[in-house]
Amino acid sequence: MSYTEEIKEETAEQKIERLEKHIIYLKNKLRDIEELNNFYETDGKSNLFYSVNRKSNEMSAVLNKYNLTTMDLTDKSKEFERLRIFWQDSTELANTLKSLEQTAGVTGDEGKDLQPKFRITPESIADNMGNIAGSQKK
Repeated sequence: MSYTEEIKEETAEQKIERLEKHIIYLKNKLRDIEELNNFYETDGKSNLFYSVNRKSNEMSAVLNKYNLTTMDLTDKSKEFERLRIFWQDSTELANTLKSLEQTAGVTGDEGKDLQPKFRITPESIADNMGNIAGSQKK
């Protein structure tokens, strides 16, 4: 029996159950698409700044955990070498943060900085593609 024939043979209750499951599926799909759309509407440079800034804070927490005066500095201990990699990379990380901060126009208010700067709409897509169906910017 084909799928179409199976549907014809369903009782009203079975059809309602099938349609309710499909509605749940479509609502979940819509939620996923809206989340993806919101992701692309956020300011990536600001988001990157705050992500790198968090990693910088994590690195400083690791460095602050150690006291060089009490650390085993013998050749067999690799702790000092690992810490040295952190502070050697810290200058590059600080420069990256400064550059991202300036490029993204970060204000320090993460909630405000990560708000969508633009909305993706059919009109905005049409405008970017040069389609006359959207409201053209003059």
